[in-house]
Amino acid sequence: MATFNPYAQYADVTFGSQDPGKLVVTAYDGVIRGLKGAIRAIDENDYESRAKSFDLALGLVGELRKALDHTQGGEFATKLESLYAFFSRELLMANATSDSARLKPVLEQVKVLRDAWEEARKNGIEA
Repeated sequence: MATFNPYAQYADVTFGSQDPGKLVVTAYDGVIRGLKGAIRAIDENDYESRAKSFDLALGLVGELRKALDHTQGGEFATKLESLYAFFSRELLMANATSDSARLKPVLEQVKVLRDAWEEARKNGIEA
């Protein structure tokens, strides 16, 4: 028997009513939060926070990757997919080797992407 979860429905309404550009920016914000948390957790040997931070960042990068529309996005979507694959590899390698320095270039690249999407959104360019 399925259970009723009012919070899940609220999340569906909230995200379903937002413009796609805002959702992309929100996802990038989450990736940034996860990356910062992972860097801190590796440096402080905080294994619980480390697991949560890596899960957050990897999960959101995966969602961004799944949301790509190669039909409409063409070469741009293909380049983003390659970049997201790189982010995922670096996250996995940083976690496996406890090397927070691997995450810093990823963090900077995600920040650039986030800011570009925010600027495009403000200028009325659709996702």
